[in-house]
Amino acid sequence: MSKLQQLRTTPPYDEPWKVATLVNRLLAGRLNSVGQVTLTQNGTSTVLSDNHYRVGSYVFLQAMTANAATITGLYAAQSSTPGQVTLNHSAVNQPDLTFSYLIVG
Repeated sequence: MSKLQQLRTTPPYDEPWKVATLVNRLLAGRLNSVGQVTLTQNGTSTVLSDNHYRVGSYVFLQAMTANAATITGLYAAQSSTPGQVTLNHSAVNQPDLTFSYLIVG
């Protein structure tokens, strides 16, 4: 996954074209805040690590396999640790519990 270039927030500021490029990429939906996570087999929690997660972010999950679709009680617990969120879920004895995720906020 690529990362957007970080812009300076203190003088000397970055050139205007860098800011425009970043804004255009955001408007085109290139946030890079998507990925896949595989839940822990027979576990009831899985840690999702993604640098785009911030305290107060929302995590949306979509099952990518039939076994993942059988998971119940799946939710992302609010975390106070930037870059990590715990996914709580039912325990299922299957190895292919893969979800796609989107982080917003």
